[in-house]
Amino acid sequence: MNFKKKIIASSLSAMTLGAHGYAMAQNQGVLEEVVVVGIRLSQQNSISLKRDSTSVVDGISAEDIGKLPDVTVADSLQRIPGVQVQRDAGEGSTVNIRGLPQVLTLLNGEQFLTAQNIGEAQPSIADIPSQLMKGLAVYKSADINNKRSGITGTIDLRTWRPTDFDEGLTANVSADYSTGKETESDDYGVNGLINWRNQSVGIMVSGATSDVVLGDNYSGAAANDSLFGSNDWGEFAFDPENPTNQHVTPHGFESFNREVERERTAFNAAFTADLGNGFDLLAEGFYTEMDEFDRAVGLNISNRWQTLDYLTPTAFKETGVVTTEGGNAWHGSPWVSTQEYDVDALWVNSFTVNRTAKSESKHFNIELNYDNDGNWRGKARYIKDSADRTSMNGQSQGDLSNWRDDNRFQLNPFYPADIAALYPEDRLSDIVGDNGGRFIDPNPEGYGENPQLHYDISGSDPRWSGFDTPIKGGLGEGATLRDYMANINSYAIGAFSSEGNTENTADNEIFSLDAGYDFDDPGLGFFTSVDFGARYSKRENEIRKFHLFSPFYAGNGAANPDGCSAQWKAIDVVMNNEQCPAGETIGGEFQGYTVNRPTRIDEFNNVVFVDDYGDITKGLPGVWAADPEDYDNVAAFHRKVFGSADRVSVPGESYDVDLEEISVFLKAGFEIGDFRGDVGFRYVDTEIDVRQNQVGDVLAYGDTNIDIGDFYSTNDYTDFLPSLNLVWEPRDNWAIRFSAAKNMMPLDLGNYGGGLRVDTVSCEDPTIAGGRCVSGADAGGNPDLDPWRSDNYDLSAEYYVGDASMFSLGLFYVDIESFSTTGNTTGQFPDSDGVIRRTVPVVTKVNGEGGEIEGLELAARVAFSDFTDGLFTNFGIDANYTYAPSTSNGKDLTGDDVPFEDNSEDQVNLIGWYQGEKLQVRVAYNYRSERLDTPNIGATGLNIFQDDIFFVDAQVSYMIMEDVFVYLNGSNLTGEVEEYYVDFGRGPDQYWYQNEFEARYTLGFRAKF
Repeated sequence: MNFKKKIIASSLSAMTLGAHGYAMAQNQGVLEEVVVVGIRLSQQNSISLKRDSTSVVDGISAEDIGKLPDVTVADSLQRIPGVQVQRDAGEGSTVNIRGLPQVLTLLNGEQFLTAQNIGEAQPSIADIPSQLMKGLAVYKSADINNKRSGITGTIDLRTWRPTDFDEGLTANVSADYSTGKETESDDYGVNGLINWRNQSVGIMVSGATSDVVLGDNYSGAAANDSLFGSNDWGEFAFDPENPTNQHVTPHGFESFNREVERERTAFNAAFTADLGNGFDLLAEGFYTEMDEFDRAVGLNISNRWQTLDYLTPTAFKETGVVTTEGGNAWHGSPWVSTQEYDVDALWVNSFTVNRTAKSESKHFNIELNYDNDGNWRGKARYIKDSADRTSMNGQSQGDLSNWRDDNRFQLNPFYPADIAALYPEDRLSDIVGDNGGRFIDPNPEGYGENPQLHYDISGSDPRWSGFDTPIKGGLGEGATLRDYMANINSYAIGAFSSEGNTENTADNEIFSLDAGYDFDDPGLGFFTSVDFGARYSKRENEIRKFHLFSPFYAGNGAANPDGCSAQWKAIDVVMNNEQCPAGETIGGEFQGYTVNRPTRIDEFNNVVFVDDYGDITKGLPGVWAADPEDYDNVAAFHRKVFGSADRVSVPGESYDVDLEEISVFLKAGFEIGDFRGDVGFRYVDTEIDVRQNQVGDVLAYGDTNIDIGDFYSTNDYTDFLPSLNLVWEPRDNWAIRFSAAKNMMPLDLGNYGGGLRVDTVSCEDPTIAGGRCVSGADAGGNPDLDPWRSDNYDLSAEYYVGDASMFSLGLFYVDIESFSTTGNTTGQFPDSDGVIRRTVPVVTKVNGEGGEIEGLELAARVAFSDFTDGLFTNFGIDANYTYAPSTSNGKDLTGDDVPFEDNSEDQVNLIGWYQGEKLQVRVAYNYRSERLDTPNIGATGLNIFQDDIFFVDAQVSYMIMEDVFVYLNGSNLTGEVEEYYVDFGRGPDQYWYQNEFEARYTLGFRAKF
């Protein structure tokens, strides 16, 4: 029998049985048909895929139409050995394989462009409904039949096609209700599929839609904040004879509730036709759309981007670590791990953030296949992909300070006469401008001195105190900070803003021609087949980042008749910048108007009172805050309040990158006795065209640089990528595999295209025009970087028992030859008044030299029916363990190697299942050891790690009549908490922040016709 065709037939049978598998038992000459369904069928199909392949591959097969084992595609992938998933709002989101995010995503064997990861390699597949997937395959060694490969793995998402079903009409429908333990929202989802085919043609349409609200709580260092040492800004004189302890100092702390609403819609359609004479045609389209509203509301306590001496450690432990290299003022100071701080709170405010995103992906594929059961095979394939994602960020602060009295940061905002007339006389100063302008008391019922608080992170959760101490302010003698927080009249809007918005688009076009020849008699005595082909692809990517600006004081004191535009619509931004001043004179001296007038928190916003911060924050009173749903359309909100919302590009983070590839491949399959496999190569010629922005001065009243021109560059490189897959089957139930390959993958596009971004903070010196001082810079792009390159080796042993059981041990080694990493240098840049005052750190991209990941994977998939006919016949387990230590070229403060980001050294999956005639139960446990989250944070040499974590999920389904099921799913049943900490290299760690995810439950039904 032709070996090549035997393998193809076996693999397709395993992955396309869908709802029905068959086992035949002979008893006294009678064949008995045993129908295999549900979890056992899924496990049986996945094992068949692994066993029949020559490469190292693992898979997940749908138990039935519309039913992958888990709620999301990513959650299903995490059950595979070596696959690590990061959860977002409790759902699986981004995916690593063997510790790296450099993973390629395919759809039915060819590169798939998704809106969630335009410009990035790491799969982010939150917008893809699992109900549309037939199965998932994860390739860990190179398979040249896959048109592209990742550095450590390739994910192939496989959809249903008409030929997967019996002739005639097949239909499936499913609906569910879900809710979260904390959000308690009523969420619904519906999905369905209809297929018709005869011997010649087939057509299939499937779709899914859902609207869910996911909840989590946050507590710790301000989200997305950097980390500073207490003397990073040189505020303490350094004495080498008596060095001052260096303690961790974030800009602030936050506690908030977060709810993420995701509205998903997706469709898949496919048409097949047998054209005769061995030719068949396939045309299919895949469409996904997701609207996301990421709403957070809570409390911020910070230094208002001012001095770092607002924190005083009162309980700490020595780490024994001293920073000895670099130019910052703190070098030479010993680091301490702090357990308690006294906090001189320069700023206490409620805050509201809503990050909305609209994503859309379109995929069209047409294939002409040839196979007339002869020696020759062929395929011509054309793919057209497009994806776009627009993300908008709306936020505001509810300020509790009166900006007067003994507050460290004071304000005396000045406004034109028409605005002053809106306020009562007792809020206006006696000083009158030459055009009638007045100073206005910004928040008369706010507090009047910096609150003195205490922050205790020595226990499992942060604990705050100090809110019941009387403080000065507009509520009178004896009022405490708790009183101010409870009084809605004590809140004024500190700022409205919409920053960090993005609009990314990508188009991908692919054309490939493949051919193969199967030998009747092995060529040269052992070659069974030869495959060869060519492929052309071009991907065009546009990355745009922008802020929303609005004009102020048009025809009312602004130098520009159309008004002076401001990014920060804040009560502490004065329009005295020479680019566009707005104001009037007072006694001959110019006085700039303040951008945002004094605004009650409920003047333009609906408000909510937040007093439940979950189980991870203790001691915080409730706060009034703007309702985050007000910013579901932030541009419309800004137009309502300010009359205009103008997009202004952030040139340092806006760029175009086009990738063009031409490749050819050759692969030969072979079989020698008990050995089989394939050997071949892929030759790839890559050209990268980059348009970067040259960044100029900072625009007034924001931190957005001026785009002063474009810079174009081209980079090209070629790669010869050989691969070998060898399988030795000494017995029918044993397989020993060896694989070796060279891999290449382009970098994330931002490594090529990002421009120079200069970071600024509020100047402490009020005489500096514009009020912004440079704190650092980021040179985001380097077009001359090499791609990711690696040498990969795999050795594994597999033992198969029956149709649904196997045991395996695999060893792997990945030698990273080149990759992109972050390097540090220094630079000098002018403050907002054009004067250079200091040298600041600059972060840029460089080629990393060396790095490796090695480890082992242990797996056991057991259906007890393969071993016994007794009590446990209907039970089974799916268990695996991955050990994957890694070393990058980074070092911590002690000189020890730093692992690759986002890689857990240990991972465990344990799934127990029961498959009865009607009842089906599955309980899944997933564990990840600690992982590096942020290396060298704030250029301090310190690293942020996430602590180890586990999740427990469960599914139960019951067949109430033939082909009609009810089911109940539960995810994160134990309500796990992500814990992040600062690692000093040795000695005690320090708490950084926590995420508390809610448990979720789903009840639904599924029927097939």
